[in-house]
Amino acid sequence: MTYHARYEAGEYIAVWQELTALGASVRAPALIEDARAVADATMTRVAENVDRIIDRLATHSYQFDVYPDGTVPAATLRAHGHPDATLLADVLELEKRVGPIPLSLCAFWQVVGTVSLIGCAPEGWPDYSDPLFVSPPDYALLDLLDWEQSGNPDGVFMCPLAPDVLHKDNVSGGAAYAIALPDPGADATFHEEWRGIGFVPYLRVAILEWGGFPGLAQDNPQDKWRRKDLCAPTPPWFGELTLDLLPF
Repeated sequence: MTYHARYEAGEYIAVWQELTALGASVRAPALIEDARAVADATMTRVAENVDRIIDRLATHSYQFDVYPDGTVPAATLRAHGHPDATLLADVLELEKRVGPIPLSLCAFWQVVGTVSLIGCAPEGWPDYSDPLFVSPPDYALLDLLDWEQSGNPDGVFMCPLAPDVLHKDNVSGGAAYAIALPDPGADATFHEEWRGIGFVPYLRVAILEWGGFPGLAQDNPQDKWRRKDLCAPTPPWFGELTLDLLPF
C-alpha cells in the first residue's frame, strides 16, 4: 500500500511521521512521486480549510490586512493568495539558488499559495493571537540576496515564512518564523515558533486546533502579558472557525 493510499485512508499523522523520518531518502526514485502525492493531498486539504476559515471570519466582519490596533501594514497579503505563474517560478528560482526545499513547503506554495489572517474583529481581538501567515517565495528571494552577498559561511539559509507573534500585532519582536534551507526531507522544523515542531504539525495546530490563531493557546510565551493587560476576549463565535475542517 502506498503512502498516498494510506494517507487518503486516514493515516494522516503516521504517514507524515514516516516520510519525515526518511530524511533525504524520501527523494529516492521509488518514493519521491508517492511522497509528493501525499504533500499535494495534504495541502489541498489545507487550502480548503483556509478558505472555510476565511469565509467564516468574513461572515463576522473580521477585517483583514490591518493590525489589531487598526494600523495598516506597509505591505499586505491577501487573506488567501492563490498560486500563479510568478509564484511558481519563484519557487523554482529559490530551489535553484539555495538547494532542495522540503516537500511540505514546496507543496504549500504550489497548492495553497500564501495566507495572511492578520486582522481584527469589530468587537475586538485578543492580543498575540499569532494569526496564520505564510509568505510567498519572493519574500525569501529578497533575503536570499543578502545571504548570498554575505558569503553564507554556515551554508544554511533561514527562509522567512512569517513575522513572529509580536510583529503580527505591530509590536517590535524577534526573528521571522523560518525553515532552514537547503533541506531535502519531506518536512522540516518551523524555526522561531515556540513549539519547535515541523511545518505540517504546526499547520495542524494552527488550523485544526485554533482556527488559524494558534497564539491563543496558553503555552504562548506572550500569554502572561495577555492576561496582565486584560485584552479583549475571543468573540463568542470563535468556536465556529474549527467546525467541520478537513483533517490532514
